[in-house]
Amino acid sequence: MAPLASLARLPYDCSIYLAMCFLNHYSANAFLSTQFRKGILVERQLLAAYLIGWFPSGVHFLIFYIVPALTALVGWSIGMKYTALYLFASMLVAMSGIFIGFLGERKEKEQIKIISQPLDQEFSPKKDFKNVLSLSLRQFGRIALIFVPITLSFTIALHLEKTRNLLMSFDTLLMSVGLSAPSIIVIITGLPSSISAIAAAGPLFQNNLLGPKEVIISLLIAYLFHSIYEFFSNYLPSNIAFFGAIKGFRISFFYLLIRILSICLVLGFAILYF
Repeated sequence: MAPLASLARLPYDCSIYLAMCFLNHYSANAFLSTQFRKGILVERQLLAAYLIGWFPSGVHFLIFYIVPALTALVGWSIGMKYTALYLFASMLVAMSGIFIGFLGERKEKEQIKIISQPLDQEFSPKKDFKNVLSLSLRQFGRIALIFVPITLSFTIALHLEKTRNLLMSFDTLLMSVGLSAPSIIVIITGLPSSISAIAAAGPLFQNNLLGPKEVIISLLIAYLFHSIYEFFSNYLPSNIAFFGAIKGFRISFFYLLIRILSICLVLGFAILYF
C-alpha cells in the first residue's frame, strides 16, 4: 500500500492505514483518527487517505463476500463482469483521493513538517490482528445469516403463481429503462445490504427471470441506492464519532458524492457496452 500513499504525497503512517483497511475499515479509521489528532495529518491528507482506503476495503469485500456469493449463484462469467465493474468504481474513488493528495502537496509543503511517530500500542497492527480477525469472522457470520434465508425464501416464492403475476405488472415500466419486472426485487432488496441484492438476483437468474445484463445492471442500481442508505445509517454517524462533527460530515459527504459519481459512470458503461 506504500505506493498508493506515495502517489498521494501522504506520510508513511497512511500506508499502514491503507493496509489496515483491507482487514477492517472501522479499526483503520480509528487509527486514522488518532494520527489526525496527533497532528501528523492535515485535513486534506485525512480526506485523501480516507478516499484511497476504500480501494483495499472494496477488495476485501469482493474477495470474502461478493465473489463467493455471486459466482455461486450466477456463474463465473457474470460474476467476474460485475466484480470488474465494482472494482473499477472503487478505483475511481481511490483515484480521486490520490488527486486530492497530490494537488495540495505543493501548497502545504512549506507549512507542514511531517514527523513520523511510533504507533500507539492501542492501535498496533500486530496486537490488533486477532481482534480484527475475530470481528471479520463475526461480520461474515452476520452476512451468512442474511444471505441464506433470503436465497431460500426467494427460491420458494418464485415458484408461486401470485409472485409471477405481481412481477409482470411492473414489466412495462421497467422495460423503458432496459430492465424487466424482477429487477425491482433486486433493487429494493439491496437497499439495506448488497449481499441481500445478490441473494435475490441468484434465484431470479436461475429461473430465467433475469438475463445476464439485467443481473449486472440491477445489482449496480442496488449498489447505488445502498450507498445512500449507508451514508445515513453507517458512515456519517461513525465518521462524526471518529473525526468530529464538522470534519466527519465533510469527509462523509464528499465520499458519498465521489462514490455516487463513480457508480453512475460504471453503470452508464454497463448499459452501453454490456
